[in-house]
Amino acid sequence: MKKITINALDKNYDIYIGDVLKTLKQFITTDEKVLIITDDTVKDIHLETLKKVVQTDYLFSLPENPENSKNLSSYEKCIDYCVNHYLDRNVLVLAFGGGVVTDFAGFFASTYKRGVRLIHLPTTLLSHDSSVGGKTALNFHEIKNVIGSFYQPDVVIYHLDFLKTLPEKEILSGFGEVFKHDLLSEGYILNQLMDENRSLYQLVDDDFFMEEILYRSILVKKIYIEMDIYDKLGKRQFLNFGHTLAHGIEIIDQYSHGEAVSLGICFDLFLSDNPFYELFYQKLIDWGYFKTKPVFHIEDMLKIIKNDKKNENEFLKFIGLYRFGQPYEINLTIEEFKEKLTQFKMVLL
Repeated sequence: MKKITINALDKNYDIYIGDVLKTLKQFITTDEKVLIITDDTVKDIHLETLKKVVQTDYLFSLPENPENSKNLSSYEKCIDYCVNHYLDRNVLVLAFGGGVVTDFAGFFASTYKRGVRLIHLPTTLLSHDSSVGGKTALNFHEIKNVIGSFYQPDVVIYHLDFLKTLPEKEILSGFGEVFKHDLLSEGYILNQLMDENRSLYQLVDDDFFMEEILYRSILVKKIYIEMDIYDKLGKRQFLNFGHTLAHGIEIIDQYSHGEAVSLGICFDLFLSDNPFYELFYQKLIDWGYFKTKPVFHIEDMLKIIKNDKKNENEFLKFIGLYRFGQPYEINLTIEEFKEKLTQFKMVLL
């Protein structure tokens, strides 16, 4: 087991990684009502395992494709559920699922009765990112994460056995955020993976390896969020590395979030004139990414990217990388973006 402490301004909390499900009990008081917020897929596969540790009858589940339900309609339904079951301020929200669930449950916990206790129990590799740092979010129509708040959990319990039931697509998606954090650091994980004969999917069965890479990945995020808890000082923006283009790819090409981020990282490296983008792109192909090529329809992409909350003063904001661990901000006009995306498509695709 590994443990990381996040030192936030309003609350410090711990993250436990490993065979840690049983530790959940110590963070639930006897007089609390526990509301599990999950999705239908996780409910069907893992709910019985969770109920061996947590006894509760309160459950709100998002549909099987929860990304389409991370919205105000689902939020209202969750409010209705809690009101109809007379859940008061003494309710504990247990976010049990992937990144969509932790985003949704975090926002709900931050606003129900002006804020109730929150525990994250992530079940995907991707959610090692979304469950740490206090950002919560809902989508509005096609605009991702336009509604949200900052709300820190009381604890994050990262039980590795949950990862072993994930399909390969979800594993590849989760590694997208691992790559992001690693490039924002010294590149230790990528160096290990370059010499690894096993597929990324096979690595999930190696508890020692997964515990180590998740520990290292979350440590990188810890550094950035502790410098800029509320994303006001320009430090935390570097965690958006790869994400500007990714938001467009995710919607238009129906890529998973992490796969879109991986391609977005390639684009940001290309913008930086960082030669690593070619090797990284080829390794992604070798690891099973991009089995369908993105369309890169520029005008459709712009409609989405222009609504990105990171943009300022009519510039599109990207994150460049001088070298491993040295990010910087890149601002492009719309015309510059069109030109660069056209060049990128010609070079790599």
